[in-house]
Amino acid sequence: MNVAVEKRRLRVGVLTLVLAGLFALIVIRIAVLLALDGSRLSSLARGEHSEQVTLTAPRGPIVDRHGTALALSAQAFSIYARPARLFKSSSAAERARLAGVLALRPGELAGRLERAAHFVWLARRIPHAQAEQVEALGLDGIGALSEYKRYYPESNLAAEVVGKAGADDQGLSGLELQYDRAMRGGPVALREDRDALGHAILDSPLEWRDAAPGARLELTIDSQIQARAETALASEVKESGARRGIAVVLDPFTGELMAMASVESNGATDRLHNPAVQDVFEPGSTIKGILAAIALEDRAVGEHQKVFCENGEWTLFGKQIHDHGRHQWLDLQEIVEVSSNIGAAKVALRLGAQRYYRGLRAFGFGRPTGIDLPGETGGIVRPARTWQQIDLANHGFGQGVAVTAIQLASAYGAIANGGVWMRPFVVKAAYDADGNSIFVHTPQALGRIISPTVAHNANVILRSVVNGEDGTGRRAAIDDFVVAGKTGTAQMINASTGAYYQDRLVGSFVGFVPADNPRLVVLVVLEDVGHGHMGGLIAAPVFGEIAAGALDRLNVASKRPAYDSASLLPVSMPSPESWAAAETPPAPQSDSVRDTRFVPDFRGLSLRAALRMAAGRELNVQVYGSGYVLVQRPAAGQPLDGMPIRLTLGASDQTTEAQQAVRRVRPARRGGA
Repeated sequence: MNVAVEKRRLRVGVLTLVLAGLFALIVIRIAVLLALDGSRLSSLARGEHSEQVTLTAPRGPIVDRHGTALALSAQAFSIYARPARLFKSSSAAERARLAGVLALRPGELAGRLERAAHFVWLARRIPHAQAEQVEALGLDGIGALSEYKRYYPESNLAAEVVGKAGADDQGLSGLELQYDRAMRGGPVALREDRDALGHAILDSPLEWRDAAPGARLELTIDSQIQARAETALASEVKESGARRGIAVVLDPFTGELMAMASVESNGATDRLHNPAVQDVFEPGSTIKGILAAIALEDRAVGEHQKVFCENGEWTLFGKQIHDHGRHQWLDLQEIVEVSSNIGAAKVALRLGAQRYYRGLRAFGFGRPTGIDLPGETGGIVRPARTWQQIDLANHGFGQGVAVTAIQLASAYGAIANGGVWMRPFVVKAAYDADGNSIFVHTPQALGRIISPTVAHNANVILRSVVNGEDGTGRRAAIDDFVVAGKTGTAQMINASTGAYYQDRLVGSFVGFVPADNPRLVVLVVLEDVGHGHMGGLIAAPVFGEIAAGALDRLNVASKRPAYDSASLLPVSMPSPESWAAAETPPAPQSDSVRDTRFVPDFRGLSLRAALRMAAGRELNVQVYGSGYVLVQRPAAGQPLDGMPIRLTLGASDQTTEAQQAVRRVRPARRGGA
């Protein structure tokens, strides 16, 4: 009896141990699954018993500065299928009719339906009429969902700036990419639950909710100025045989882009590439206007100091430098007017590598401008320590450096506005679907490059290019307006050999108008033109056509002044917002205040109006804040003592002074004339 009991107990013990071991193994396996494969298995389970389809929200519109739509999203329909249900409820002939409505080959439709999936897209964003034809077939397992399709109502206007959105409504280039997150809005997720056999418990979608539309972008671009630029470029590209033309139009006081155009010789439009910010070219003689400003600021050469130009031929370190004329003694204005390479090279040599390099960097070359467009390149300006003397001489007339169109236009904008470098931008503001502001871009001044006096002198020098007897840019002249600018012609580089082509050129012109009170900077570049196609012959007339149309669009009144007067903006570094203030008429002043011996009354004036008054009286003012002048020190009517007049600006209901830091960025002055 005891033996039988012991055997039974032994068997029970062994069985208990076996079961305990099996239980332990199960626990360990569960722990391993949870720790290592838990998320994967959960995902598989969800995939077997539920499915989610994400539908995009209506993408926000893009409009120009006056509300003209450049990009919109329209309702469209996407057709989906549940293959198992469709195969069970339809015949081959019915599926062939479905393929015909969707413009698919029967074999192509069958390939999509045979995928191992419970849900497949058959067509995305088709027109409403086509979706109705699909619905009329009455096939079980076929459904339609409302989505949105991107289109561009002004066709290819400003295409490189606006960019492109992809099939899934994602931004691919241009502003569509730069502001993709803001414009996408809130997508809608539709979920369907299924039983163990894969049958829908409730048909999709279980839950509908409104999608949150994306942000509306308001640009600084003016569609009419943009269209004028594209038309003028296209005409000259065809006439000159250029491979491509580029044009930029900006406000020198704010940095706002009013137009940015690119035209290819074959008429093609590439929404994925913007050459004005992504491609570089050698500026040629357009750099001479910048060289003159740097040389005057650093006092490397006097305004009227003569330079011997070697009768048009000069050998330097075994290299020949040529001019188009046999010039002898020329001052700085004459060097720029006749575009003397020899004169420019000698000015650059007087500056020296370090000072010239520092000046080029201060004007924004060799680094991105920070414009709100994707893919911007910084151009090419090698460090000064790598320059040989011949490199320095060549850089004086724009050879050996490479710039983007937006860099060159922004640099001339600094001369036009009195010496302040403004960051260019193309999006003015973004608003949600209810019209509430998401963000507003205000003008951003990044530093004073040159003094107001040097900007004034450079302005006068650049006028001679268009108005001077021997000026190379006379074809840029505009009736009743004074134009300041510079022509440029540069040889193109053979990328495979590193040598310059002798018969492939880049012709350009960059300038501002009206020169006495600049409203616009316009740059025109024509790439890959043949021998003899100088910038003054092909680019300057396009500048005139674009600028004349833009002035008319902006209702800028003609006021042609004496040739020797120029804009003088004796202001210290402004706050970023202060350049955005709109112009208002000056407030009435008493006779005593109009007396130039006393401080005038600036109160109530906008920034532009205050600067005009200061320029007319050659007063030095310091500007703080934005909006309208609320407080001035010293007060109106006080005797002028030569000290700067402090102007504090603000909104019309603002009563306290705005305190803003003022930072000056000026090249160091070394050496003498």
